[in-house]
Amino acid sequence: MALFDRIKKGQTVRAPRIMMIGVEGVGKSTAGASMPNPVFICGESGLVGPQFADTPSFTPENWGEILQFVDELAQDSQGFKTLVIDTLDWVEPMLYAHVCKNANHKNIEDFGYGKGYVVAQQEARQLLARLDRLNANGMNILLLCHSQIKTVNNPTGDNYDHFESKVNAKISGIFREWCDCVLFAQFDMYTKKDGMRAKAFGGDGRIVQTTHSAAWDAKNRYGLPEVMPLDMGAIMEAITAGQVDVEALKTEFSGYIKDMKPEVAKKAKEWLEGGKWTTQQLAQKVNSYRVKNNINVTEKKEAANG
Repeated sequence: MALFDRIKKGQTVRAPRIMMIGVEGVGKSTAGASMPNPVFICGESGLVGPQFADTPSFTPENWGEILQFVDELAQDSQGFKTLVIDTLDWVEPMLYAHVCKNANHKNIEDFGYGKGYVVAQQEARQLLARLDRLNANGMNILLLCHSQIKTVNNPTGDNYDHFESKVNAKISGIFREWCDCVLFAQFDMYTKKDGMRAKAFGGDGRIVQTTHSAAWDAKNRYGLPEVMPLDMGAIMEAITAGQVDVEALKTEFSGYIKDMKPEVAKKAKEWLEGGKWTTQQLAQKVNSYRVKNNINVTEKKEAANG
């Protein structure tokens, strides 16, 4: 068979591979617990809080146990549908302890400037390979990370601050590249000038940013709206919408057109029928209207209960 015979067209549909970077207290673990039938690998001291009473978790003592657990899960999923690592930056010290023990070093810096992190990156790929096999079996993967603010050296202008994962860049980079979706979770806040100072308002709602910005690290390959509520059910639904047949997306978007104002509906219909869009662009529009409809439903319920 010629290799050209193996060329195929269309997207690869697989279980989601998600990294969620979040500020402290935003609800990363709670979001993980709302994923389909999850099991946690806890780098911290387990899952604390009554909301996790029925959530299965495993707290490893070392790096080797993490690899073994993922291997066992790949052999027998035990009915679990999602693996959550909570958090990647708390698992990171186990990785460093492992490579240091193997090299008879006391800490990661003993390898020499930057060399220890290169060795750790190679070992981290052992976990990545196992997660890849697990994901190929249909398991959702959610990697949680705490955030940090880091100054970016901008070669074309002024330096600026940026939210990113607390994990060392060499380690987080390989996981970030592997994931189809990197979400930045934060409180829904805004600032307003009060004289010479700015005051912060809001903070009750929780949202995720799905696309990259100078202010945060994020990406997605599913055509998600740029901002979504921190609701894993809605996010997973939107991800699924980005993986369905294009004809199904067109049909759903046509349904939304019927509810638009006449002038908006005319432009939307011309855009859809013109066909000068990608599947991702269509999925993003569908997901945007899904989110708007969910918000409208919530507002109506709150008004009715108010």
